Amino acid sequence: MKKLFVLLLFVQQAATAQLTSLQQLKIDSMINQFVETKQFSGVVLVAKNNQVLYQRAVGYADKENKILNTVNSNFNIASMGKTFTATMIMQLVQEGKLRLEETVQAVLPGYKIKRADSITVFHLLTHTSGVGNYMEYADYEENRNTLKSLADVMPYVVAMEPTMNRVGERFDYSNSGFIILGRIIEKITGKTYEQNLEERIFRKAGINNSYIHHPATFQSPKEAFPYLAYTANTFVNAVSDEFPAFSDGGMQSNAVDLYRFANALLSNQLLKPEMRDSMWNGKIEMGRNAKYSFGWMDNANEYGKNIYSHDGGGKGFSSDLKIVKEDGYVIVVLINNRVNPRDVSENILRILYKGTYNKPEKYLENKLMETVEQKGFNYVKDNYNAVIKEYGFDKTPNHWVYIMFSDMFESMKKLDEAFMICEMGRKEFPKEASLCVVTGQLFLVQKKYQEAAAWFHKALDIDPNDEYAKMMLNKVNSKLK
Repeated sequence: MKKLFVLLLFVQQAATAQLTSLQQLKIDSMINQFVETKQFSGVVLVAKNNQVLYQRAVGYADKENKILNTVNSNFNIASMGKTFTATMIMQLVQEGKLRLEETVQAVLPGYKIKRADSITVFHLLTHTSGVGNYMEYADYEENRNTLKSLADVMPYVVAMEPTMNRVGERFDYSNSGFIILGRIIEKITGKTYEQNLEERIFRKAGINNSYIHHPATFQSPKEAFPYLAYTANTFVNAVSDEFPAFSDGGMQSNAVDLYRFANALLSNQLLKPEMRDSMWNGKIEMGRNAKYSFGWMDNANEYGKNIYSHDGGGKGFSSDLKIVKEDGYVIVVLINNRVNPRDVSENILRILYKGTYNKPEKYLENKLMETVEQKGFNYVKDNYNAVIKEYGFDKTPNHWVYIMFSDMFESMKKLDEAFMICEMGRKEFPKEASLCVVTGQLFLVQKKYQEAAAWFHKALDIDPNDEYAKMMLNKVNSKLK
């Protein structure tokens, strides 16, 4: 009888949970401002326990054909997919089939992963293994569309050099680590990663429309196309830049399915409470005012709540999933544009708990692109200081303005303009190595390897510890051999 009373009380609370009209208005207003300032396009969902409180689709799944996003549109959730991998690993631990202290060498003896005898499942889950990012391997990008399975990806994982002096030294975000975890799931179960997703999570949580497919294809509005949208009128379709999806991320999913996943975790359908909490509770300092746990982030916050999350991003997608454990809130933000999803989800939390939000501001580089649309590139180049003064800047705030502005033109295949912007940036910020790196990358796009190498060397002359410049130089040198 007592259990029945508790169940009825829970159902009653879930049924009566709702946002106030003021909260709804503020969320709507905030999203509208993101549309205006950052060309936000996507889906937002807010739920509490068993009830969806708010959902809204904005913008186009297919800009070229004016097909709108819907609340059921699928988006590439990128690295958010790591939460699914971590959940399945913890299921195996719960079943006694795997131990967190078990080494990679013990579970996957067939691979010659460097330091495999020292790297444990714990290290992989917390990004402290030092196995790096297989996507940075020299020929990965040109071969990525031929990869269909985790077994196909493993040679790239094995080839990477360690990124730290010793295993467990520090947090170092690693896509390779979650590829290895996916292979561990396959090895222990004797089934593919996709079969495990279906059996261990999708069926149990009622997830009906999420999947991994090779190669990634897009049909709107079922699937939202990825875009780089710089103004209301200037955008680039980023489908050709899509990477294949594996156990480190890239799943196609939607707001409703992600809410069901979160709710299944909150209601103990996928893991026992103690195992779930072990997965969620922070382990390693990672910056961003958060600790990394096992495939999730444990977020410090001003509300005194346990907030667990993971975001993801690619060239034309970004996503965030937040779970407030005590109050049962689930926030899903899916975007088919390069916008920081945490800015949206954190504003929603602020509205829920404080009744306020931080107004989004349009980036200077986006304002510059609007001026290019109106008056042409040469006008902006020749009158740059006067143009930014009109926007309230006496000087360029930081070198990233030039990098992002150059990147816009590079993505539009306008390399001459991209080079000129980098040159402007180097004159104003001569000690910023990253501007030399970007210049080198522009040469690399043109397969001018000697010129690219020279600019990566210039970057290292400015900052000998620039790891990205070192990596790019190694990549170019492999082409020159």
